[in-house]
Amino acid sequence: MGRKTLIECRIDFDKKEKLSNKILEMFSSENLINCFSSSNYEKYKKVISEEAIQNILNDSSLIDTINKFYDNNLNMGIASEKTFMHRNTLNYRLEKVHKLIGLNLKLFDHAMVFKNLLIINEIINAFEEK
Repeated sequence: MGRKTLIECRIDFDKKEKLSNKILEMFSSENLINCFSSSNYEKYKKVISEEAIQNILNDSSLIDTINKFYDNNLNMGIASEKTFMHRNTLNYRLEKVHKLIGLNLKLFDHAMVFKNLLIINEIINAFEEK
């Protein structure tokens, strides 16, 4: 059996601090970057470098649209209003992701997986800058 190496990341919290604040800080991009190991880097880099994923990540307009969709709690109506975009246009852009990589961002589980993919891409970019 293989041996797993855990990376210890220290986060200090005030006991009076809200649990939600602790969770948000623990899973923030900055903290995840600091906890990222070189062994994880290679695995995630391989996935992130897939052509279909790169096509999405390099489309800043599409990423901005997806982030607005996330910012509005996956609500198509509100997201389309806030982006001054017709609902069908928003739907078309989300369907583009579904066609390219098979994730339907209108489904919570798929949206969270893609959000993690965005965070991992951020981490990889920061890791490469070090």
